[in-house]
Amino acid sequence: MKNIILYPGSARFTGTAAFEWASPTKGGVHRFILFLAQSDRISRQDMARQEIELFGFSEIELGEGRAIDVESLNDPSMAAFRRHYESAFAEGCSLVWYP
Repeated sequence: MKNIILYPGSARFTGTAAFEWASPTKGGVHRFILFLAQSDRISRQDMARQEIELFGFSEIELGEGRAIDVESLNDPSMAAFRRHYESAFAEGCSLVWYP
């Protein structure tokens, strides 16, 4: 069974990502939440760090991962996160970053 684990953190954007995406300005430090699909509900910070590096971040400070309460996505205030949950479920991960 696929689980989506949320990893909060902050990091500096290097400008060098493994793929094209709507990224922040090079050199900026940003807070983020990584939505990561896993086969278990255990915090796997090593896996999360690898994914964040693919997005082009360095100097990563990463919090403990925790499984998302899927029912919470039905709350209208969580609508923006529903898209990231669905993307992580379909593609393996999704990243929300804050300016």
